[in-house]
Amino acid sequence: MTIFWRLLLSHLLADFTLQLNVVNRMKREGLAGMVIHCLTHFFMAVALVWPWLGEVWFTALGLPFNGWTAMVLLLVTHYIVDQLRVHAMKTLRFRDGLPSFLLDQFLHVYILFLLAPVFTLDAGFFHPEKWVGLLSMLVIVTHATTVLVYFIEKELHEKTFPGFDEKYFLIFERVVLWAFFLVKGWYWLPFAAAWIAQMIYVRHKRILDLSKTNITVSVLASVVCGLWARYIYYGAF
Repeated sequence: MTIFWRLLLSHLLADFTLQLNVVNRMKREGLAGMVIHCLTHFFMAVALVWPWLGEVWFTALGLPFNGWTAMVLLLVTHYIVDQLRVHAMKTLRFRDGLPSFLLDQFLHVYILFLLAPVFTLDAGFFHPEKWVGLLSMLVIVTHATTVLVYFIEKELHEKTFPGFDEKYFLIFERVVLWAFFLVKGWYWLPFAAAWIAQMIYVRHKRILDLSKTNITVSVLASVVCGLWARYIYYGAF
């Protein structure tokens, strides 16, 4: 499980936090951008699973595959999945919307699961190393949720990617709400509820042009990741 969660963290960092707008644009325009993006995934994964790269991770067709082989397969499969998505958009004229985003993420994470040496799916699977789990939840709350909200609003309201102010204001709001769940005890609950109320108030006052969809998804993502982070940190909700 340790290796899978570290690979998942490397994916989240490389696919969201480190995939800047310029890299995202370049990978859709030519080979250079796609190579840069995929190598970012490769080196991030290698850095996080370095201690286990020489060990055998799985056996296929009677042949043992170690961590280095898995990293090469990760690099190749990530390139194939992303290139197919770009090809579908540019050549087949498929819409770059929520379904394509969710399918893309599912395939990437499923491939990580197949490559990682995961032998049992029990309660321990959902309890990774604290720093890996908490950082994974933080990336989901910040950059991954920003992208998810964008694709949902694109489907529902034809909205463009949020500007700097809206993007980082909502990231700040989600991080604060998420952090409340890491406070020991239960007295933080009214403060979290009050924070959600002020998020709704900000939308009502039109301080920023935030949709109900944006606020709803932001709150749900923060609460779900907050509960999971609390479980990871304390071992219980």
